Amino acid sequence: MKTNMTLIVAVGFAIFSCSSGRDSGSNDEISGTYVREYSFKVLNPETGNEVGMRTIRDTIFIRSIESGYEVSNRKWRLNGYDKEGWQSMAHSDERPIPLFTAALDLDDKSLVSNEGKILHFELDNESVYWREESKYKKVKK
Repeated sequence: MKTNMTLIVAVGFAIFSCSSGRDSGSNDEISGTYVREYSFKVLNPETGNEVGMRTIRDTIFIRSIESGYEVSNRKWRLNGYDKEGWQSMAHSDERPIPLFTAALDLDDKSLVSNEGKILHFELDNESVYWREESKYKKVKK
């Protein structure tokens, strides 16, 4: 019985010490989920008549990794004029930006990839953006 209790305490201690020593990025102010949602009228291309409203939910996920940051993007659309519900835009003309890794540039307040993609951030506003007029707000936990 004494050895069982010692074993249980030892395993518990080992699990606790292994998990608490990791830096999960919780102190990282940039990592997180950022969302931008917008709506617009959809027009029939033949007649020019309004068909209905479309809502786009554009999400950027930033995750801290050993070599910098991993940035991924997802987009969904919801047409108010059909019954399809939220649809992925992965294969649309306005598809999301493919996953990339980026280095932190504190001088420019940006994440820069080797391919030249630049994602700017504003820590005080908790936002990121590709273009100044299209900011994504950080989702609170």
